[in-house]
Amino acid sequence: MSLKFVDNRDHEEYDLVRIGNQLWFAENLRYRIEDSCFMYKDEYAFYKKYGYLYSFDALDKVCPPGWRIPTAADFSKLYKSLQNSALAMNWVEMLAGKHLDNNLALQLGGFGSGSQMDYWDEGHGAYFWTSNRGKVEGQYCIIDPSGLNFRHSAPLRDLFSIRLVYDDVFVNRAFMMFKQN
Repeated sequence: MSLKFVDNRDHEEYDLVRIGNQLWFAENLRYRIEDSCFMYKDEYAFYKKYGYLYSFDALDKVCPPGWRIPTAADFSKLYKSLQNSALAMNWVEMLAGKHLDNNLALQLGGFGSGSQMDYWDEGHGAYFWTSNRGKVEGQYCIIDPSGLNFRHSAPLRDLFSIRLVYDDVFVNRAFMMFKQN
């Protein structure tokens, strides 16, 4: 059985995965926000594979109702759940973007700089915004073959992928709402 979510704003369909007591997007967000999202190297093939890269100002605009940007603590919880399961043995496969039994795939989509419009690290690291924020910087986490590194800070104009999480409190109800195949 796989869970799906259809974003009513643009009709994009996303795979979902339950990990621990959280419901996560199993793929990167592809919702277009004018002047706040960019395709890696401006190429459509990268968009289809990795979704958009977003500047920090998009975080307040990208979430469909009920969904939110994960915190650094959410990513830490995700990582611990994976470490504590049989999935940890498949970490390298998961980082290669393969969907595992639980349907999670972490695409190594790299990151970009909104000020320079340059892109780096495709195929080497998955960079995700967290909702944590300082006065002039946002926080992001990196998932790569060495594991999870989080609480890094970045200028708000830098470009990272976004995954969404459904609040823990509502996960059991959410399972009943989302389309199951």
